[in-house]
Amino acid sequence: MKKIINLAIIGGSCESTIGKTHIKCIKSTGKFNINCGFFSRDKFKNYKSGQQYSVSKNKIYHNLNDLIKNEKKNIDAAVVLTPPNSRYQIFKKLAENNINIISEKPFEGSLKNARKIYKIIKSKKIIFSSTYNYLGYPGIMEIKPFVKKRIGKILNFVFEMPQQSIVYKGSKMKKWRLKDNNIPKLYLDLASHLLSLVYYFFNEYPKKINNFASSQNKFKIIDNSFVWLKFKKFYGNFWFSKNSAGQRNQLSIRIFGTKGSLKWEHNNPENLIFFDNNGKIEIINRLSKKCRYINNNRFYTYSAGHPNGFLDAFSNVYVAISKLFLKKRIKPTAPLIFDLKQNLNIISILDTMHKASKKGGWNKTFTI
Repeated sequence: MKKIINLAIIGGSCESTIGKTHIKCIKSTGKFNINCGFFSRDKFKNYKSGQQYSVSKNKIYHNLNDLIKNEKKNIDAAVVLTPPNSRYQIFKKLAENNINIISEKPFEGSLKNARKIYKIIKSKKIIFSSTYNYLGYPGIMEIKPFVKKRIGKILNFVFEMPQQSIVYKGSKMKKWRLKDNNIPKLYLDLASHLLSLVYYFFNEYPKKINNFASSQNKFKIIDNSFVWLKFKKFYGNFWFSKNSAGQRNQLSIRIFGTKGSLKWEHNNPENLIFFDNNGKIEIINRLSKKCRYINNNRFYTYSAGHPNGFLDAFSNVYVAISKLFLKKRIKPTAPLIFDLKQNLNIISILDTMHKASKKGGWNKTFTI
């Protein structure tokens, strides 16, 4: 009989975009059951969310302590979907009760708390994983073997992620997003994704960082950033923004090597474009034969010709996470999964990124 992984959901009410996304993707895998939840501090929203997510009335809790007390033995993990700066106490309570954790990225909003959480969770030897959903795109997965075998020695890369949420008049940003704390929300929201892609492709983090960041909005939060990254043998650039009108979520990846380059864009996720240094252009997609991931139907809901995208990628990450529980592994083997160590490394680099924008010049990063 196939084992179903029982989950508690903390945060992620039905009025939260990320909450609804996680719930849809969790359910779509067929590998999880939402056993219980504490979805919002607002009692009405909490109850409404439980109903919409098909959670029994007696399994909807109005505080974390009661959920842990009554459901500790009934769940395999808790999925934490609250804002980054609210997670320290939640993680602490879950870890103290030896409850495995799946977290929305990034796992904390400050380096100080991230280090504390790292020590607590590591001492308990529980499973910890986060959901960097872009890693679930087959086109993203296909880049990894290209980096290893086809584009030659890496020279440089350019990753961009412009959005319009601050300048778009129809935007409805949550209040917690409109205040910067230890690490600016822009970095936590967007740069964390770009760093996850860096590690996934190159299996290393930058040694040094330089950053020019700006704030051009009435909320006085950082809304635009240009980052230079120095690695052992190559360089890279990030541009990420929330003040770019017309850019809804324009993630693009370009990697340049001695034998060629490649390009992938979020608004055209089923096509990976390779340019060799003889001028040849190759489009790799679901009909291509010589590839490993982009033509593999197990990563898609629908057959070729029916566009797949964001939810499929998110679901692929949850499928990878499910294997941790089914095989009872604390350390992940699938590259789609970012464990406790990698989550701490990303927060550490984001902290350095913020300091670099104030100090100027090259700033050394610290990872474990």
